Amino acid sequence: MDHAGAARRGLRVPIVTDYFAAPTDAVAATVVHQEVGPSVVARGSGRPLFDTVRLPAVEPFVMLGRIAAALCGQPYAEVTAHPRHGAVVDGADEGPWVVTVSDELARALAAATPERLAAVARSGAALPVPVPPDRLAPALVALGELADRAGRVRHALYCWTRLAGPDAPAGPLDEPVAVEAAPIRNPRTA
Repeated sequence: MDHAGAARRGLRVPIVTDYFAAPTDAVAATVVHQEVGPSVVARGSGRPLFDTVRLPAVEPFVMLGRIAAALCGQPYAEVTAHPRHGAVVDGADEGPWVVTVSDELARALAAATPERLAAVARSGAALPVPVPPDRLAPALVALGELADRAGRVRHALYCWTRLAGPDAPAGPLDEPVAVEAAPIRNPRTA
């Protein structure tokens, strides 16, 4: 199945997402072609190179835009018009991609309490894909914790994302979700 073609035609496709913190766009781009994304293990240490949270229930384009709108109290169109919302740092047409998360959203996630993030999860009716609040709430809390850790060391948030094939991992949090395809903006070609 041609997932990228389906995405261009506006169909629903499964996608895998790992959010991570990195000091610069150039450093973040180094993981674009790693099979395991930013969870790649550093030689000799056995630890991941990047602080990473796998959140397949939260894709970085439409869904993260809706979450940002709910969390920040801004219109969706304003949130998604931000030049760092889902902007491609690196990646080929067929993926995988490394995309940016806006600094404003990262700060809002870091500042939000777990209760506030759970409330955003419960307001999921506005999300383009129904994700049960009991699945989305812990994902948003984990993303908020990552944003807090990143902010403390002055790193930005990024999302490594790829279209999932038939052999994509399955499990309660590793299950890829089908999302409405959104246009992927590449600031280098815009």
